[in-house]
Amino acid sequence: MNLTEATAYTDRDGIVDAVTRLVEGIDFGNEELLRSAFTEDAVFDLGGIDHSIHAFEPYVGREQVVRTLMETVGTAMDTFHALSNIRVLVDGDTATLTCYLIGQHHRTSQGPSVEFQDHLLLGNRFETDLVRDHGRVWRVRHNRVSSRWSVGNPAAGAIPTEK
Repeated sequence: MNLTEATAYTDRDGIVDAVTRLVEGIDFGNEELLRSAFTEDAVFDLGGIDHSIHAFEPYVGREQVVRTLMETVGTAMDTFHALSNIRVLVDGDTATLTCYLIGQHHRTSQGPSVEFQDHLLLGNRFETDLVRDHGRVWRVRHNRVSSRWSVGNPAAGAIPTEK
């Protein structure tokens, strides 16, 4: 189904779908799906991540957000993200969502497999502002990721350096 088609989603369903498109786009290296999650002027802020893992400046604008997430996580690692404890507040065509995000990270081609135990497991919190695009599809305008806990080897989730 095309995202611009009318759906039977409730606002909550559409809001959760936007954040699900974000994490699935990363996990499956699907740039189109990832792009569909964001507004053109989106901000993706990883400033709340534990600085022992990496210090981040916000990614600004959909194209930078998508390009950077794909280069550093989507195609650079084997990942799996799961959302839980989702809370949504809708106010007309704007909304906020908070949730927990569990992210499992392996170096490329080293997961998922019991053979590779070098990993980084992160427990994060998303604080997300969304807007309804053209009265239909919900998209992320601003997303802040904050660390709550981590287990494993930070090097397994290290941001790849330029080649």
